[in-house]
Amino acid sequence: MIKFWEDWAEVIGFFLLIIGFFMATLAGSAVISYIVITLSGLMGGRVWYRIKSNLKTPWIVILFGFLVGFVLGSFYGNKKIIVLLYVVGIAISYYLHLEGYVKSLEY
Repeated sequence: MIKFWEDWAEVIGFFLLIIGFFMATLAGSAVISYIVITLSGLMGGRVWYRIKSNLKTPWIVILFGFLVGFVLGSFYGNKKIIVLLYVVGIAISYYLHLEGYVKSLEY
């Protein structure tokens, strides 16, 4: 039995793995896959920036879960390029947040 309060990162990571898989299967071309994974990487960079002071393994599991699901579901495009675009998207978004070009407001 999975205890959500103890295994929340794995549950969310698995859920995002499924979402990433379906997003990749619905992409009709390699270009759409590349755009979606880059935008997802940009959102991942925002998450990385928000938790930078206390980066914990659960957040890495969650971000990695989406990537694995997307790669498994991508029928179009090169899987190495997909991973590269995700990592580059995270790095660019983190840098833009760090330098103040993009504001990350607390809510």
